Amino acid sequence: MTERTPHRGKAISYRWECQFCEPSVLLAMYDSEGQVQIKIRDRFYHFYGALGRVHATCPRCGTVHELDLEKTGRSTVLSKQPAKG
Repeated sequence: MTERTPHRGKAISYRWECQFCEPSVLLAMYDSEGQVQIKIRDRFYHFYGALGRVHATCPRCGTVHELDLEKTGRSTVLSKQPAKG
């Protein structure tokens, strides 16, 4: 996860990425105030005060990730798909 400069107030925003791909794939953005921003195709979804867990599957490699916002944004890999080919 990559830390970004504050975009509003004192909140620090972070990139939630799949590191198994080169270049890494952006799964979502979230900040220290609990806002989560997810882009799906041409739409952005914003969740405020989201304390809990978010699951995402990398569209490139199929790895399932979990972001636990209650534990200060700790990211965990739930399952890794076997390499194709």
